[in-house]
Amino acid sequence: MNRHTVARLLVAFVGVLLCLVGLLHAVVNVRGLQRAAAHGEIAERLVPQMIVNVVFGGATLFICGAILVLFAFGLRAPNRTLWSIGLLIGLFLLSTGVAAYLWKPIPSVLVFSVLGALVCVPLLLWRTDFTKS
Repeated sequence: MNRHTVARLLVAFVGVLLCLVGLLHAVVNVRGLQRAAAHGEIAERLVPQMIVNVVFGGATLFICGAILVLFAFGLRAPNRTLWSIGLLIGLFLLSTGVAAYLWKPIPSVLVFSVLGALVCVPLLLWRTDFTKS
């Protein structure tokens, strides 16, 4: 496998994973919020706002994943703009994971940093291959 194929596969893998995580985030957390409200653990007046927040977060993850999947198909030919968009999404994921860990040191939030690194590392290592245009 050449470098383009490795980079495309990693980016596509992260994109599909983000799409799945986004869907799960929205579905599972909405049901959890509704159950918590029914048991009185959350004030009933706060539930609609929290549901919108959870759905927006899941949609954002899904959209980032969809952009990465589309981006992976565009990596066949050198394109500086696509390279920049992919790098930006990877850096966003990387920084989000680090910021979440600094805010609340739970090791599982570093998964986003790992996903961001999986996108950024091949793009940065082989940037000359992708930015020839």
